[in-house]
Amino acid sequence: MSGFNRHPWLKWEQVEKFLGQKLPFAEKGQTFLDNMTWAEGYVQDMLKKAMPGMDASISSSGTIGTEIFETHEHVIVKVKIAKEEDPRALQVFVKSNQIKLTGFTNGKNRIVKVPTLVLPRTANVTYKQRVLEIKIRKRGLKESYHEAYIRY
Repeated sequence: MSGFNRHPWLKWEQVEKFLGQKLPFAEKGQTFLDNMTWAEGYVQDMLKKAMPGMDASISSSGTIGTEIFETHEHVIVKVKIAKEEDPRALQVFVKSNQIKLTGFTNGKNRIVKVPTLVLPRTANVTYKQRVLEIKIRKRGLKESYHEAYIRY
């Protein structure tokens, strides 16, 4: 029994039916595993749609790319800085929902939105090998109540 008959789910037609759309890279008579060169681009597109917070694109000035990660307690933002930029001229400003980077040679600022609320005063910024890493503690979801006293 050939692999084509053993795994009917590997047929392009079956994959297209499952996804509900025509695949531009599928050729008639091929199985799903015959040509895997399309996979990387397809996966990257799906990840961009599923995780818009992962911004690996380059800004219009070509100066930086950004990656955002989350742990249980922190948000970590990694910003790649171009060779022509002076890292000592950069400034980082943190709000509860975004980060503003200033000091670029073109005079433009860069805003990076963080995926969850953070505590701005806990930001720790390091620069190493043309990468600016900003680590910020997440704002706790289980914050306790503080009594607000009534004046009489």
